Amino acid sequence: MNYKKPEAAQLSEMLTMVLGDETEVTEASAIDAGKLGYTALYANRDGETVASCCCPMATAAALGCALSMIPPGGAEGMVEDNELSKMASDNLYEVMNIFSSLMMNDKSAHLKLVSVDAGTDKRLTGDDFAEGAFTLDLGKYGSGELVFNHS
Repeated sequence: MNYKKPEAAQLSEMLTMVLGDETEVTEASAIDAGKLGYTALYANRDGETVASCCCPMATAAALGCALSMIPPGGAEGMVEDNELSKMASDNLYEVMNIFSSLMMNDKSAHLKLVSVDAGTDKRLTGDDFAEGAFTLDLGKYGSGELVFNHS
C-alpha cells in the first residue's frame, strides 16, 4: 500500500480541532455501505485517484456545520432535508481536505483532494485498496462514521 491507514488518535485530535470539543474515535470493523452518503476523492501527483473517504449524511452535516459553529439543530435540519447548505458543503470540503494528511507519512507521496460529492458510486473498494473504518462521538453533534480507502 502506498498510503497509511489513519490512526484513531490522530483522527480524534483533528476532529477536536474542528469541533472545538473532545471527540472520541473508535476503530470499527466495517461500516454499512448503505448508510454512506458523501465521498471525498484524493489523487496523487500523477492525477490518479488513489484514496477516498466516505461518510453518512449525518456525519457530513455535523462536520460541515461544526466548522462554522452552526448549531447542531442546523445539522439536524440538513439531515431531515437530505441536503447540505452551500456553507456546510464548502466546510465539509475543507474538513475532507484536512483529512488527506491522515493518510500520508514521510514515505508516502502527496495526496490532493479532488472532490467531495453526494453519493458513494466513486468510492474506492476492492483488493487493491486498504480500508479503515471509524465510529465517532462528535459531542453535541451526535455520533458519526467515516471510512477511508486507499492504495
